[in-house]
Amino acid sequence: MGSTSTLADQSQGWESLTYSGRGVEVTRPCKSFLATSELISGRIRVVLLRFDDGNWAPYFCTDPSADVREILEAVAARWAIEECFQGMKEVWGAGQQQVRNVWSSIGCWNLNSWVYGLVELCSWESPQAELSDRRSRPWDNASRRPSHADRRRTIARKMLENQFLATLPPTPNSPQIRTLIEGLIAIVK
Repeated sequence: MGSTSTLADQSQGWESLTYSGRGVEVTRPCKSFLATSELISGRIRVVLLRFDDGNWAPYFCTDPSADVREILEAVAARWAIEECFQGMKEVWGAGQQQVRNVWSSIGCWNLNSWVYGLVELCSWESPQAELSDRRSRPWDNASRRPSHADRRRTIARKMLENQFLATLPPTPNSPQIRTLIEGLIAIVK
């Protein structure tokens, strides 16, 4: 049998499959076949998935009897876990704390996990337009779903706005003061 890229380039064998990817039904062309792997000294099921831009990705499962839909849904679920770890590392700096022993390191990781979870929970029902305000970043795709950093930034801005507005006296609701406060809050990254 040929290499994976040769099999992906062939037009026959592709069929359309609908599966649940991150809670949304997705329909994409895929191709599946059995192969032998030296890593496990046995048979594996290989699934080639073609994306809208023409690129493709290979996935495999060590259970050759596994259903293609189950494999693709497991890959989507695993990718969501990877995004969670990426958000924890990039936004909260998980793993970068300089502490003296393993228990402190475990505590830091636990704290980062809690903060990550609380931000996701607090922004769970917020509309996407509110979370992905990218006016200050015109190069960024405005229709892209909100990242964890977008969610954290939105919460930080709301907290600052509430703090600043709470310190103003009730009578002077000057548009100049409000504009100044909004400009200050916009700086929050």
